[in-house]
Amino acid sequence: MHARMIRRNFGKQWLRVLSTAVAVLAFHLLLFGATRAHATEVNAAYVSAEAHDGYTSERLYAGRTVAGRAAELGFKRGGEVRAISVDIGAVVAAGDTLATLDSRAIEARRQQAAADIALAGANVEALRAEAQLAINTATRIENLREKGHASRQTVDEAQLNRRAKAAQLKVAEANLARARAVLRSVEVELSETQVRAPFAGVIQARHVDEGAQVGPGQIVLRLVERDRAEAHIGIPADVGVRLAPGADFSVVWNGTAFPARLSAVLPEIDPATRTLTAVFDLHDSGIPLGSVVELTLSEDVIEPGFWLPLTALTASDRGLWGVYVIAADDTLERRLVEIIHTEADRVYVRGTLSAADRVVATGVQRIVPGQRVKPVAVAEPLKLSYAR
Repeated sequence: MHARMIRRNFGKQWLRVLSTAVAVLAFHLLLFGATRAHATEVNAAYVSAEAHDGYTSERLYAGRTVAGRAAELGFKRGGEVRAISVDIGAVVAAGDTLATLDSRAIEARRQQAAADIALAGANVEALRAEAQLAINTATRIENLREKGHASRQTVDEAQLNRRAKAAQLKVAEANLARARAVLRSVEVELSETQVRAPFAGVIQARHVDEGAQVGPGQIVLRLVERDRAEAHIGIPADVGVRLAPGADFSVVWNGTAFPARLSAVLPEIDPATRTLTAVFDLHDSGIPLGSVVELTLSEDVIEPGFWLPLTALTASDRGLWGVYVIAADDTLERRLVEIIHTEADRVYVRGTLSAADRVVATGVQRIVPGQRVKPVAVAEPLKLSYAR
């Protein structure tokens, strides 16, 4: 009796466990079926892989604007500064007088030189008249000698007097030339008491004021050219040797592009940046001097590969990347690729891809290999304007 009850209880427990297991199995089968049914309904946006022989790489280089010409101005001689005619920021024209020294002593010497010229000129005029008179006298006496009315002594004296007056005239003319040279020298000294603008520009700095004592060559003003600016941009040596002076480019400042013409690539590598300096002319650009500007250069790279959206990549092992390809039966296959070049929203890759492969473009984090999907072509395919 007791044994029969034990067998009956055991049978009930076994039936309870069996029913529970069947229920769990049915639940999992139902869940698996629902998952497969759902998986077949997943849309996969794809792009068709298109093979290319290479790509165009754009590189950005930075530099700064400098004045086409700049000069540190000073006097060639020392003295007391009498006047500074300009201040910082003044716009000047070529030849404008910017500063002067006290030149009263030199002005007095100039007046003396002018008086010496006047005296020497008067002596020349007097001796020129005397020389002409000596020539006329000698001619008349020679005529009288031919008629027998003058002695040989008289003729010799007339000829010697003519030669003497001619020599005195040459001395007077030399004195006049020397006086004029002295005046020119003094006028040069007077010009050295002035600082004039060698070219049109803007006064960038002023270092002295009136009454200051300055020495020869001491910097008084700094002048920079305003209408002609240059951009000095450092570029790698292998890029610089391929640039041709005279070619037109564009530089960007504050988000705006400005035309620029390459005037030269300096031959020496900058020891600090290890780059060559490319000099670009920026005529009438209006870019402030010292501004940072950017230059974009394109370079063609021969390397077979494929352009893909950046969102098509998924991380893989050993530093490689993977993409999902939709097979002929609409199931997913994983392919390994290597990134060669990246841009803002796309990558250039090489790997186990073939032309016309349907590569999943987005949503790679929601799919797995072997999953069946519903392929949907991207409405706006990846733009390949840079493809070769």
